[in-house]
Formats: sequence, C-alpha cells, structure tokens
Amino acid sequence: MSDISKVKKIRTGPLRIGQVISRIPFTLIMIILLLLVAGWTNSYVQELTREWVNRLGFAPRDFWLLRWWRLFLSALVTSGGVTFWFGLGMVAFTNGVAEWKAGTLRTLLTFWGVHLLTLVLEGLIFSLPLRQLGFTQERALFFSRNVGPSAGYMGCLGLITTFLPKPWRFVVFGVILAYLLIAMILPSRAGVPPAIELSDDLAHLFAYPLGWISATMFEIKSRP
Repeated sequence: MSDISKVKKIRTGPLRIGQVISRIPFTLIMIILLLLVAGWTNSYVQELTREWVNRLGFAPRDFWLLRWWRLFLSALVTSGGVTFWFGLGMVAFTNGVAEWKAGTLRTLLTFWGVHLLTLVLEGLIFSLPLRQLGFTQERALFFSRNVGPSAGYMGCLGLITTFLPKPWRFVVFGVILAYLLIAMILPSRAGVPPAIELSDDLAHLFAYPLGWISATMFEIKSRP
C-alpha cells in the first residue's frame, strides 16, 4: 500500500465521524442533556424520587399557575432506572433517524412542537373539562406531575413513518396507532399510579399522529 493510500485510509474514519456529528447535532445535544439531567438527579440506575418529580415534572394545572418552564424541563427528565435507558434509546433512534432523513430544523420543530402541543391538548382540552365534570381519575391527572421525552420522540416516530414506501407507511401507522389505542384500556403497570399511566398513554396517542400529520401537511422530503 502506498503512503498516499495509507493517509487516505487514516483520514476516512474521522471524516465520517465528523459527517455524522454535523448531520445529527440536535440528537446528540438531546442525548447529552438527558445524560446530564440523569446525573444531576441520580436517575441512571434508580427511580426518580418524588421530590425530583415535584421539582421538575409537569402537571396540567401548571398552565394556570404560569409555570411554563416546566413544559420544557420535564422533557429532559425521565422516571429513572430502566425507563431512563429506554427513553434515551428511543430519543437516539427516532430523533437520529428523523434528523438524518429530514434535517435538523425539521426534527427540532417536530420534537418540541409535538411535545408542547401534546401537553396543551392533554392539559387544556382533556383533563380540565373532565376534572370540572367530576371524573375521579381525570381529576388526579390534572394534579399529577409527570416527566419524560416520550411525546417528542413519538412525534419523531410519526415523522419517520412517513418515509416508509407505500403501502407500508400506512400499515405501520395503523399498527402503531392500534397498539396505542389498546394500551389505553390495558391495566396499569405495577407500581405506576393510574393517573401517570393515563397521562403517558394519552401523550403517546396524541403525539404519534401529530408527528405523522405534520410531516404530510408540510410535505417533508427525505434527504439523500
């Protein structure tokens, strides 16, 4: 092998890594933020304490108390333990694929736009009216604080589903949506309060089709 060939081979690795970093900066930033917050709250391997949930989580009543910063901060916190690693993996996969295919700006707008719109729908349109009507579980939902980036990454999942070839994009969309609907009627997970389970299920049910709709409305095209 000539000296020139050796130099080219050495440069190939760093060049490709640099290309990947430049193509998915938002995904990498989100991963770093999730890792930093997990270190701050000590939730890498253990459940997030109730004190941290109260400090960083979001509840629908926060709309009326003007605690809007919780809308953003709550997306950078997970319930901890296995849930943290699952959420981190989902952000890496869905955001990474979406950013690679649709670009950084589109992925950023999808993640945060769907996250915020989901919380608005859940807090203002669903939980508040049912609370006023006296539904017990929905009253608990109105006051229960929750955390996690799942609304955002489910929106990105809806976005990347639209890049599948026809008819598979519609098949996958239908299967995932059916699963999310079924999850609404399944028993709560062990150790998870029913109000938190309902909050998660509603967020996923709202966020996934919102990501899909946003991609189809604005005709997002896949990058080469």
